Amino acid sequence: MPTKIKPKYRNDPVQKAPSFSFTDDQIKRLFNALPHVKRERGEIIEQLARCASDYLWLRNQNREKATRAEQNAALKELAQFARGLEMKLRCLDMDTEWELMTRLAVFQASDSKNPLADLTDRLEYFGYAATQALQTGKEKSGPRVQICLRRIVPRLANLYEAVTGERFSHNPKQKTQYVGRPKSPAGRFIVAFFEIVDRTVPQTLLSTEMASLVKSRKSRSKAAPG
Repeated sequence: MPTKIKPKYRNDPVQKAPSFSFTDDQIKRLFNALPHVKRERGEIIEQLARCASDYLWLRNQNREKATRAEQNAALKELAQFARGLEMKLRCLDMDTEWELMTRLAVFQASDSKNPLADLTDRLEYFGYAATQALQTGKEKSGPRVQICLRRIVPRLANLYEAVTGERFSHNPKQKTQYVGRPKSPAGRFIVAFFEIVDRTVPQTLLSTEMASLVKSRKSRSKAAPG
């Protein structure tokens, strides 16, 4: 019997960004992956440490969020509650409606002729919206998008260009064979960074993010006037 997924109800946690510092050996590995450095090492290390700290904060935030299955479970539950309450309100006798409207301040202050009926209609719309959102959620598959990578990889790419004077590029091939892992100089730098900061990130995922960044840059360049 499959495990029932429970809905997750809570706000995203507010966390303090963790501090991060590199060891001497890690700094050496990073600079070995940065050819022709044109800035002070101290400034580069400071920026890399800031990227690492921000990445870990974003990653931890992402881990606390509900999964797609938990989101779907919450939407299903909300749709059921909304429809159930709507049906009960529509079946109330007139005396019970009056008792409610004379005791609830928000109803007394309403300009509507029948605020209880308005609430019932809104519950119907809310239940419909939850059902539609649930259907959309069921059509989405795969893990949650790694926002932390999408935020940090472009920053590392910009830093690479600024400190080396070389253009950020991506090559997922070993000679002519596709391997799905970053093989360009910029790719080796980004791999070195994540091998230090978060070894759980697969190189294939880094390759996907780098390819996406190169593609978006090309699109913006074509769309730019002149």
